[in-house]
Amino acid sequence: MKNFNVAIPTPFHDDESIYFESFNPIVEYLTDNGIESLLVSATTGEQNSMSIEERMQIIDYFNQQNFKNVELMFGVSATRTKDAIKLIKKLNDSVFDAILIQFPPYIQPTQQQAIFYINELLSHTTKNVVLYNNPFRTGFELSAESLNTLIGQKHSNLVGIKEESDVKRHNNTSLPKDFIMFAGGDVNFTEKVVQGCNGLSSMVGNVYPKEIKQTFNDLLMNKPIDLKKINHLINEVTRHQTIINIKNHYNSLGIKVGTCRSPIKDI
Repeated sequence: MKNFNVAIPTPFHDDESIYFESFNPIVEYLTDNGIESLLVSATTGEQNSMSIEERMQIIDYFNQQNFKNVELMFGVSATRTKDAIKLIKKLNDSVFDAILIQFPPYIQPTQQQAIFYINELLSHTTKNVVLYNNPFRTGFELSAESLNTLIGQKHSNLVGIKEESDVKRHNNTSLPKDFIMFAGGDVNFTEKVVQGCNGLSSMVGNVYPKEIKQTFNDLLMNKPIDLKKINHLINEVTRHQTIINIKNHYNSLGIKVGTCRSPIKDI
């Protein structure tokens, strides 16, 4: 699978219903700018503001499109296992190439419960799966030991982790060949690549797709980068509220993505 993706927003009408047709110009804009992998319905996509049914409708919509030459990944987040399974089963028969599984928000499972959760979801899909460790938003931190346990269970379709926490804690983990450690988000991603990340899941790539992708590739090849310039671009997009800035950018291009769902408002 691709080691660089851009997490796209979910477009909404003024009444906060999903504006499905606006996914098309988003995909076109990013693929025209050299992006080969897109993450749908994750943090940038405001997934936790959407019902399970709405997310299944997004899957149905993408199934009806003919998006070529782009890898598609879908974010799964649910407080209840049965809701996550519903999405996983739907995705297994869809055009999506991969699934990003976030740990249940708010409830703070134990490490053993988290391992059981992932094993249960993996049993319902043959798609490539990337885990999403995002303790800042979920309140749960997957330990390095738990990741090692999951890898040791030989899930052939467990191909990566999107890591929002300390990357260095995985230095002693024996990762499978071609396993991707995605830096979650753009802030300090240059440092995370140096620390061991060989992938990047970008939000800022919505606004600066070519610049972020080129910088990431240069880092992997040990080429010099203009750190001051790239940090300026990242700060421009991530200041205040990143999702609002991204949506304002698309709207300024004439790509109607609307606003965010309340209470995320441009005030």
